[in-house]
Amino acid sequence: MSNERPFGLTDYVMMMVGFGIAAWSFLIGGYTGSVLPASQAIPVILFGNAMPVLMLLGLAKFFCRYGVDTFIGARAVLGWLGSNIFMFIFIVINLGFMTMATFMLGESFTTLFAEFNMPAWMTDRSIGAPIFAISAFVVAWMIAYKGPIAIKIFNRVGVPTIFAIIAGLIFYILWVEGLDKAFNAVPASPYDDPQRGLMSAIEWNVGLGFSWAAYFGQWCRLAKTEKIAVWGSFIGWGVLLNIAAILGALTALLVGVYDPAKWMISAGGPIFGILGLILLILANLTSATILVYSQGISIKTMFPQWPWARAIATTLPAILLMLTPTFYDGYTTFLSYISFIMAAFGAVLVTELVIIRRYKIDMVGMYDQSSLIYRYQSGINYAACVAIILGGIFYFWSYNPVADSPGPLFLYISAGLPTFLVTALFYWIVRLWQIGSKKHPGASEAS
Repeated sequence: MSNERPFGLTDYVMMMVGFGIAAWSFLIGGYTGSVLPASQAIPVILFGNAMPVLMLLGLAKFFCRYGVDTFIGARAVLGWLGSNIFMFIFIVINLGFMTMATFMLGESFTTLFAEFNMPAWMTDRSIGAPIFAISAFVVAWMIAYKGPIAIKIFNRVGVPTIFAIIAGLIFYILWVEGLDKAFNAVPASPYDDPQRGLMSAIEWNVGLGFSWAAYFGQWCRLAKTEKIAVWGSFIGWGVLLNIAAILGALTALLVGVYDPAKWMISAGGPIFGILGLILLILANLTSATILVYSQGISIKTMFPQWPWARAIATTLPAILLMLTPTFYDGYTTFLSYISFIMAAFGAVLVTELVIIRRYKIDMVGMYDQSSLIYRYQSGINYAACVAIILGGIFYFWSYNPVADSPGPLFLYISAGLPTFLVTALFYWIVRLWQIGSKKHPGASEAS
């Protein structure tokens, strides 16, 4: 049992830090600081990241208690086929996050080599950055191949580099530039409408907060106790991630650039800037390794007959996203899609597993496909499906991420958080009706 659940609170939080604080946290801070002043950026980051994690935190307790992967547990809610669809969506999102981590690493290399006047291709973000990103991905893949103990050892090297970056940014903000200057700095790319900028920044941060919905099962099942899973998840994703994002926002305000790979030289000069780039490279390699492992473990759990190499080979399509800077440059659009998808899926999971079932599920039904308990109709819980679709319609009515166009209520309530609430409320009402009518396949157990 100790081998199956190797993480105490310290190692678990370090895992969450290594996973949560890298490209996405510094980058979301940079984007937030590019559109909002510090007085607004800080509360937006705190609220936008912590609130979704709090809404989802009941999942940490569930997945730790039963020791199942996210997509095994999701069978009780979505059905077997529905859970497979959810896993496919997770894979697409996970590939996107891998690309963010590795491409930032690649850009860090190009910036680093530019300081040493290396050949032009090594400093070009269209040539050098993709090559370095793909090379780093291969290294991350090899580390993940060794399994959780190797990752645990690697984290004890990689995570301190993240804290070193945080310490360096704190020193730069407080002692080199001064906090007053950061709070008086003007955003480099503000929206014409300040309210629009405020709500857009909230939406980006909420998207990052909801993105953890699909990852609770992968990591909480490795925690020694439910308390460690709950507190470790919140400390890592809800608190420490915010520190990095806030520092990213303040640094972006001071240097006028949102991309962390471009901060280091501006903030640290030639010596400390180079050191900062090296630390950023190690930090993003840590995150990429954890992302590869998390996807592999989910695939392996769903398809136990697959060899481990094949399971983590499902991450290889990420290479296609690393070939150009296009995906990396569309980070905020990517987060907006995550906000609607994971808010809707997360709402259904929390409503069913935490509120309705109160953590009581049938273990055999989640593993035995011949069981009728979670078969639903054609393998899909259509009540959950309709709720998720309704949530999506509400989201796109509130905000269109493709056109970056706000709906009638976006400037007042944003989109991601109300999507969670609308989806949860609709699903809760339908499930209560199903339980009362005793027509739902899982009604007897849920009631």
